[in-house]
Amino acid sequence: MVPEVFEKALIEEIEKLGFITLPYPEEPKGYYPEADPGEVLVRYEGRKVLDRDISGVMKTTRYFAEVVIVTRQVREAGGAYDVLKQIYDRLEGYTLDVAAGALFMEAESFLNEENGLWQFGQKWSVTQQGAITITDEYDSKLGGN
Repeated sequence: MVPEVFEKALIEEIEKLGFITLPYPEEPKGYYPEADPGEVLVRYEGRKVLDRDISGVMKTTRYFAEVVIVTRQVREAGGAYDVLKQIYDRLEGYTLDVAAGALFMEAESFLNEENGLWQFGQKWSVTQQGAITITDEYDSKLGGN
C-alpha cells in the first residue's frame, strides 16, 4: 500500500461523517483551522514489517496513521470528545477499499492546547499481507532465471 493512498482513503472515510478533513499541513507550526469549531487532520506515520515467512518472500506489514482533531470546542455535540467517538465508531474494525485488513485504533490521547485551540489524536493501524520480488544479480550474470 502506498502511504498517500492510505492517507487519502482515511480522509475520504472521515469526511463521510461530515467533518472538514484534510491532510496534515506541510508546515504544521502555527497551523490554525479555518473551519468552526475546527478540523480533522490525517497523516501517515509509517510502517513496520511484523513477520516474514521462511523464504523471505511473504511478509506481514502494519501501516500507521494519525488522526488529529484540532478544535476550539472540547465538550458537547461537535466538540473534540464527540468527534473522537464518532471517528472511533466509524473506523474501528472497518476495512478501507485500499486495504486488505481492518483498521484498529492503537491509542487515543490529548496532544496539546494553546490559546484555546485543543488537539487530540488517534493512532490507527492496518495489517497487510504481501509478497516481495527477490532478485539475485549474481544468478542472472550466470545465466540463471
